[in-house]
Amino acid sequence: MNLRSVVIVLAVVIPIVSYGDSSRDAERDKAIKKINACLKRNEVSSRECKSLNRNVQTLVEVYKAGDKSVLPLLLRFAYLGDFYGDALLEDPNGFLTAMGELPQENLQAVAPALANGARGAPSRERFEEIRKALTSIPETSPTKATAQFCLKAVETANAVLFVTYFPPDAFTGRGAERRVSGYSSAFYGLGQKPLWPPSSQAQTSYRFTYLGAFTGSKVVTVTAQPDGTARIEAKDAGGGLDTKHYDESRTVGPDRLTEFLRQVNRANFWEMPTELPSLGFDGADWILEGVQDGRYHVVVRWCPDTNRYNKDKAFADAARFMFGLAGHKHHGSC
Repeated sequence: MNLRSVVIVLAVVIPIVSYGDSSRDAERDKAIKKINACLKRNEVSSRECKSLNRNVQTLVEVYKAGDKSVLPLLLRFAYLGDFYGDALLEDPNGFLTAMGELPQENLQAVAPALANGARGAPSRERFEEIRKALTSIPETSPTKATAQFCLKAVETANAVLFVTYFPPDAFTGRGAERRVSGYSSAFYGLGQKPLWPPSSQAQTSYRFTYLGAFTGSKVVTVTAQPDGTARIEAKDAGGGLDTKHYDESRTVGPDRLTEFLRQVNRANFWEMPTELPSLGFDGADWILEGVQDGRYHVVVRWCPDTNRYNKDKAFADAARFMFGLAGHKHHGSC
């Protein structure tokens, strides 16, 4: 097992900088040397990495004692979310300056962890504290862009704390809270607003969100207009090697809307259970939400063309039809 799942790998090794002959400096330098050796070896089970956690904690204590020079090295360990949040709150400009010097891919790994506590998910109070610190950075500050990037990452990771996408008890199966949190983050990251509760009795909207493990995320929304046409909004966030990013809208005629609603009825969407006993792995979640006649319903299926529930094929056909309305095709069963 290598260290890529534990640390953020940078192209450079942080050098040891001598600050004197004190025991604290010696302890710091020793920890830096061992951490660098471990990162160079990049193998958790190696001799060099045997005391990695202890050495990282040593640098955390050194930082808390006032030596800010160790922060770039500590930013290589994305599991230190609790520490990152404390560092941000204590010294916003100093912390964000160090964050702004990270390569983009490393910044993307660290930023979502900012509000995390010891067990990962932050409390609402902790989230709001971090959120306030990031939004308080002045527009004229050189760290403003980094703060905005971090804010979006923190909000996306914790969207469930301030946006409600689903009615209570929409999901009741095993891991329901985790599913609601994950879907909320995905929807927020895609720039989606809640369809629940319906805005009016007359609203007719359907949204299909495709969350692929390796192929990225896509979303298509069909909204009926008063004149019988339908507004189609589509977005592909990318993620796969062959994906093309797009964020666009178009209008289709009444006949296309009628055919789509016919496919929804053919799938018995409104009678389908929201979730099945289990999902698969390494495929994709297909999430179809509907608002019609004052009702809201959501159905989630994993790779609906490949599982043992034959009725899901009509569900998959309706979802694919939505991509067609948007002028795109979705290939494959997952």
